[in-house]
Amino acid sequence: MAKLTMIAISFTIMLFASLFANILPNNGHTLSGISDRYTILVFPSKYVYIILVVIYMSILYWIYKQWQMVRSNSLKITQLQAISFTLSMVFHIIWIYYWHQESFIISLIALLLSAGFLAIMYLTMPVSNTWQNRLPISLLLSWVIVTIMLNIAIIIVYYSWSGMGLSQPLWAVILLTVFVAVALHLRFHHHDPAVPFVLIWAYIGVAFHNNFEELLVTTAALFLSGVLAVGIIFMRKSN
Repeated sequence: MAKLTMIAISFTIMLFASLFANILPNNGHTLSGISDRYTILVFPSKYVYIILVVIYMSILYWIYKQWQMVRSNSLKITQLQAISFTLSMVFHIIWIYYWHQESFIISLIALLLSAGFLAIMYLTMPVSNTWQNRLPISLLLSWVIVTIMLNIAIIIVYYSWSGMGLSQPLWAVILLTVFVAVALHLRFHHHDPAVPFVLIWAYIGVAFHNNFEELLVTTAALFLSGVLAVGIIFMRKSN
């Protein structure tokens, strides 16, 4: 029970930190207000962030179901899972702080660590895409993956990086493609349709955000959404 309590407390603190970061200005800006200051082609439309309500509610439901199963002795949260989840929440809070400070490289490092520890928990859970098992953790990991992509994108713009002479639209397409590969890897090797689903939701938001002003990015986002949808339907790993 103590391990589950640690998970619940760390998630609650992260949830309130995220909520206050979006309501109360820090360093003169809210969490979303930072990204509004820059033209980032892979940033989705505002409606996409509604999915956070679903993700956070699913985690709360997951914690409740784990508590029920622990009480009935039908489940035991391992020490590795409790520590991994807690550290993931800690580094997510650190990401929020440094994002507000516009220290985007440090925030990216914190976010990668958050994703890494959450992935450890993800990989130690049974392959069961249900709300009381792996699905809420998978959804949370999916959103952290999307956030990593956005953090990398803002670094490219913030530091005016023009690596290899590629334009920002082309870098946007490269980023979108790389993270599709990550999602399809998890879909195929870990039997997980949730990760590509969250990316489809985000990529359609990217297409709406760019409309037809950046036709290359819009077209790529829609095409890659189709690729992810095909992956969800047809990708099956033989047992």
